[in-house]
Amino acid sequence: MNAEEFLFPRALEVRPSKISKVLVLGSCMAEETVAGFRRQTPNTEFDLLVFNGPGDLPDLSKEAVLAYDFQYVQLSLRYIVRDEVVRFADFQQPGVAESVMERSLQFLRVTLEAALAYNRAHGLLTFVTNFFVPQVPVVAALDRAGSSSDFASIVRRLNEELARLVATCPNAYIADVDMVASACGKRFLMDDTFTFYSHSHFWSAVDNEFDISPEWNAPAWGRLDPVVPLEDIYAGPGGDVFCALWRQAECLYRIVNQTDMVKMVIFDLDDTLWRGQIVEHYGPGIASPVFHGWPVGMWEAIQHLRARGIITAVCSKNEESLVRERWHHAVMPSWLTLDDFAIVEIGWTPKAEVIGRMISRAGLTPKSVVFVDDNPVEREAVRAALPGIRVLGDSPNQTRRILLWSPETQLATLSNETVNRETSIRQIQHREQDRETLSREEFLRDLNCRVRLVRVPSTAHRDGARCLELLNKTNQFNTTGLRWTAAQLDSVLASGGTLYGFYAQDRYTDYGLVGVVIYREGIFVQFAMSCRVLGLSIEQAVIREIMADVRLREPGREFGARIFATDSNLVSRDVFLKCGFRALETDQTVQVAAGGTEVAAPAHVALTFELSAAA
Repeated sequence: MNAEEFLFPRALEVRPSKISKVLVLGSCMAEETVAGFRRQTPNTEFDLLVFNGPGDLPDLSKEAVLAYDFQYVQLSLRYIVRDEVVRFADFQQPGVAESVMERSLQFLRVTLEAALAYNRAHGLLTFVTNFFVPQVPVVAALDRAGSSSDFASIVRRLNEELARLVATCPNAYIADVDMVASACGKRFLMDDTFTFYSHSHFWSAVDNEFDISPEWNAPAWGRLDPVVPLEDIYAGPGGDVFCALWRQAECLYRIVNQTDMVKMVIFDLDDTLWRGQIVEHYGPGIASPVFHGWPVGMWEAIQHLRARGIITAVCSKNEESLVRERWHHAVMPSWLTLDDFAIVEIGWTPKAEVIGRMISRAGLTPKSVVFVDDNPVEREAVRAALPGIRVLGDSPNQTRRILLWSPETQLATLSNETVNRETSIRQIQHREQDRETLSREEFLRDLNCRVRLVRVPSTAHRDGARCLELLNKTNQFNTTGLRWTAAQLDSVLASGGTLYGFYAQDRYTDYGLVGVVIYREGIFVQFAMSCRVLGLSIEQAVIREIMADVRLREPGREFGARIFATDSNLVSRDVFLKCGFRALETDQTVQVAAGGTEVAAPAHVALTFELSAAA
């Protein structure tokens, strides 16, 4: 298995990333990065801006900056720490290392701020690489390892500060290249074995040229003992490290844009969460299989998925009472309980049928769900019955890595709604049980539904990331299905558009921020709403309030709305028709409302509107 597949699995990938143009910002060493990236993706255009330290970057127009899918920033460690660290004997004197650390932190802050100029000005998505930590402690004596005079410790401290600084910048993220180098094998890659520590880069064939090329060498015929080529000393079995580095950048891009995101993982039990069958191999007086290895890894993986807001569920062909009775024999309860799963279905109904119901109960579509089962027949049956669902389970020693390391299960930011999603799903199940026993009118009347509408000024606002998440992850109630980058959305807002978000709660749960509307110059550009509030009929109240807000400034305003049919958004295609809009005969993607159109206020929804959401 190559390094890029090992670190960044493709098993859950469905759609290609479509990266067209990238800006690389860095020192002369960035030239090698660009060359390496071009080898991996020849159809992507790369532009290189040489950047060593603070200074004015070229004055690019907004259009030119936003033509890039992202920028890849490589800061120079040598510039940050300066050459003072080479005089290591002086470095050991009292106070010198501390002084170098403080000065380096200052240079880091100033240099990073300069490198983020396009991000600050235009919201360009930015990935900032960290520094390669030396392979060994760089100390004068063993008892100084990890101390302030250990150069390796200084680089780690700089990486920590770099991560902290980048985390404060909207639409910017760390690319942990030090992790990639470690996984690939620094001993095969890094040049700190023969050149100075703060150079901090990979060696290449160019380094050989300094000793074997007549243009560089003196005398032209070389040393008495020929210099052994670097690849004969240090090269290892790994492939091109730039394959892994580019794959990392691609995965960061996929995570930020929420491409093929997984919203729910459904697990089988026998031979999936433990070895063997619970009815035969676990229970009083039975010598049970051991926990060690992949079972405990799966238990921990489930807890990490829950922390990311991914719904975890169980679908097993078993006797439920027996599973509950023997659970503590098969699983360490302090690690994982059956109650940790938001949805549990244990019985003898065909799994394809049960999983279809589970997906519906969660308000999802199959393409956002992963099913993990050891049985290839069950996997194939579910895949055939539910097109788009992704399945795993054939190799238990790989399942955990795929679930945790794939970009499709990772988040760029952690919103309150994500943190509380599991609780919300549990409460929704209670809500749906009540819905089945009441008429629609009784259900809505007793719902005590409250909606709070806010304006969101930019994606940097505290609600901005959640609004982007809804636009890019919502499939069913999404009037166009269009996906947005932060820079694209901010550009619309800067040119007269308005971004509305709305929160919802009822007597069952607080759903958090569940909907977003993009409005510009009389047009409802896009309306996306979480599947968790489908069927509560709050969308009509939201559209009514937005129209009223606009008409306070523009009396008599006529409205239009764009509707693009996708394979998933049937439930949202008529939302504006229900509000009195009509479809244009000449363009069925446009629905319009005359200036005097009034939208009826749903009696069961209490809506409040904040002119501007707090930052």
